[in-house]
Amino acid sequence: MGKVAPRSTVERPPREAKIEISNLSHAFLHRGRALVVLRDIDLSIHDGEIVSIVGPSGCGKTTLLNLVAGFVKPMRGSISVGGQALRGPGPDRGVVFQDYALFRWLSVRKNVEFGLKMRGVPARRRQEIADYYVKLVGLSKFSDRYPYELSGGMKQRVAIARVFANESDILLMDEPFASLDAQTREIMQEELLQLWSKTGKTILFITHSVDEAIFISTRVVVMTARPGRIKKIIEIVLPADRFNYHVRISPEFIAVKGTVLDLVREEIIRQAAEEE
Repeated sequence: MGKVAPRSTVERPPREAKIEISNLSHAFLHRGRALVVLRDIDLSIHDGEIVSIVGPSGCGKTTLLNLVAGFVKPMRGSISVGGQALRGPGPDRGVVFQDYALFRWLSVRKNVEFGLKMRGVPARRRQEIADYYVKLVGLSKFSDRYPYELSGGMKQRVAIARVFANESDILLMDEPFASLDAQTREIMQEELLQLWSKTGKTILFITHSVDEAIFISTRVVVMTARPGRIKKIIEIVLPADRFNYHVRISPEFIAVKGTVLDLVREEIIRQAAEEE
């Protein structure tokens, strides 16, 4: 995919809240007892933002995403999307998983078309939309291939194209690049930013990688160890050409990386001390 035009964080000011999380707590039943994984979460995610969640393992990052997706009902508190109370999964939220979740018996194009078909979009229009997004992720030459013929990075491009094709306002991404090698992962981050720049989607992104969170995000939310609370929210302000991979060695990037690493490390150390 071609290089995206330079763009700074301040050129995309936050608009109205797209996702509003208020006083949210959640627990799971574990060996007959309630295990609290999230406590008192308050977070507004604005239209057109990419917000990443980082924190120690077990702090409730994926649980928070599942709650916003509507897969799980919160124990306490509320979530609204587009000003409407959340009542379950919906087409306004597309989810990208770590394991691609592609249909192995369908071609690249048919995988991207699948959600459109379920919504009753006519065949010709489905193909037009699918071809557009397959081209956007650089897979036009592979549109008739099957998942087993693709590399891991290519499979994840298909999964992302499928979600974008469904035209959901919100993308929920649960460590989508975690299984990729380091070089492919960085390229996928750049390609995600290019897609975001072209579509203006609102994205909630779960990751263990501080570098990834900083590179792709407008804000990074650092969670405490379990039960997960919001420890700090950091606005990411990088040089104007922030989508260029060289930004990773800029003074601004290195400074914010140090801040986020310190915050996460504090929680990992605290968690380890409490488990002794």
